[in-house]
Amino acid sequence: MIFNLNLRRIFLSLLPVLILFSVPGIAQTSAKNKSPFPVKYTSKADQNILLRTITLAPVYDNLNGIYAQPIQKLLVDLLQTDKTWGYAEIVGHDQNKFIENYDLYPDDVLEVLTKTNAQGLLTAFITKGPRGLNAKLKLFTHDQGLLLAEESTEDTTAFEISKLRQQFVQMYQNLKNKLPYRGYVLSRRGLEVTISLGTINGVKAGQELTLAQIIKLNRHPKLKFLVGVEKEIIAKVMVKKADTYLSFAQITFEKETGVVDIGAKVLPTEFISYPLPEINKDGDVVGEKKTANASPLNEEKKPDEVAAVPSEEKQTAEQREELLDRHNTNGILTAQGLVTQYKESNSLSNGTEGSATQNFAPGIHLGVLMYVKDGFFGEASYQTTSFSAPNGLTGSSPANLSINLTKINASIGYDYVFEEEADSEHEEIVPEDIKFTGLIGVTNFNTSISNTAPVSLTSTQISAINMGLKASMPVSETMPLTVGGKFELFFNPSLSESPVNSGNASTTMTSFGFFGVYKFSDKYNIRADITLTNINNRFSGSATRPVPAGSGKQELMTEQFGIEYLF
Repeated sequence: MIFNLNLRRIFLSLLPVLILFSVPGIAQTSAKNKSPFPVKYTSKADQNILLRTITLAPVYDNLNGIYAQPIQKLLVDLLQTDKTWGYAEIVGHDQNKFIENYDLYPDDVLEVLTKTNAQGLLTAFITKGPRGLNAKLKLFTHDQGLLLAEESTEDTTAFEISKLRQQFVQMYQNLKNKLPYRGYVLSRRGLEVTISLGTINGVKAGQELTLAQIIKLNRHPKLKFLVGVEKEIIAKVMVKKADTYLSFAQITFEKETGVVDIGAKVLPTEFISYPLPEINKDGDVVGEKKTANASPLNEEKKPDEVAAVPSEEKQTAEQREELLDRHNTNGILTAQGLVTQYKESNSLSNGTEGSATQNFAPGIHLGVLMYVKDGFFGEASYQTTSFSAPNGLTGSSPANLSINLTKINASIGYDYVFEEEADSEHEEIVPEDIKFTGLIGVTNFNTSISNTAPVSLTSTQISAINMGLKASMPVSETMPLTVGGKFELFFNPSLSESPVNSGNASTTMTSFGFFGVYKFSDKYNIRADITLTNINNRFSGSATRPVPAGSGKQELMTEQFGIEYLF
């Protein structure tokens, strides 16, 4: 009885202490449970296999560099043009170190990667022996400095450098496709993710991709190269839009909210692979061949049916068609600011000259273009500039002239795209598509000038039929920039003057210029134009002007910059 009573007293005395120590734990647990963010699951193996930057050890051969030098240049070019890997020049490599020893000394690999700030080290080894050429390409990573993958080839019949280049290009592609993933998540916003794969890899809109995290790397027990991985599927995403090198997808399944983060791996599928780089006869990298086995994952196929895949030529045509704005829009609205350099002069019958010059005349340009069918379109534009300029006629007043220039144009036109085929014997030549545009329409050009005494310059109005020709082409297959030139002739221009005239006018009018259009987004282009216009007049017959002009001319150079809206 006394013993039980003592136990009760001891328990009651310790109860406040137990409560004191348990409350912070309860509060802390409650705070954790209220956090809207889940615990981030990270794997060291997953982080160690993410390759963003690759460095290249000096290529070795046993023929005093005959093969090493061109292959070194090729591999550097491949890495520098690679859209998946970045290239870092090697730092800390011992020139006396035999690159085959990297297999035996992984700490040397880690030392090079640390100094170079890269995640992967590429080595190439070429030897010539009785059986011909033997070449090896190896990839080491910052996962313990161990070998990740290796490719090799042996050629017993040929020793040409050009053939060896092609073999290394194929080995380079095979090495990349041995990775246990094809791409990774570059960014996330809500349920939207950006993935480092595009149409060049075989990805298409509407396809479902699987995201995973690498849990463990399984290596060969003796040689230590990668033989497999253990992974955990964390999400599935649906591709909404695929560009050449990027895709934009939406998460449709996620194992736990927020588990998909930057670096999440896209698992290999039968339709996704790294493209094969293309080189020309000089060994320069000129592009990549689009993955040729792309097909939607969820698409049902008949037994004897093969999914149609766009050819390289078709893909190139589609890219250029987009750059040339052909058949991918119903119309274009244009809004530009402009600056005009203006000069006008009249040679008067008494030997004097009425003139005005202004080197900075701001204004606006508005335009609309509507496609009708199969390249035919109609367009209209309005351009106006207002400024003041000194009165160049001695003794005439006012001293400054108020001037307004207005140009109104309406035309119909047709776009024709000339597609130049590449010579099959010279595959490195890139075909160039040029868009030719023909136009015919009417133009009204008005120059309104304040009245002067004596008369210096008169207000004029010119109406004419205009015929124009434009030619434009993309700067490259991938850069969304189109440049071109334009030329206009004006037929039967009719000029009228006010408040007085110098008789009947014989007028000639020409215009030419250059332009560039940068595709900023699917709906907006950035456009810049420079145009030069010349108008020459010859007067004859009876005049109402006290001192008539024998001739007159206008010279205008206009720079325009603004946006195009595609609808």
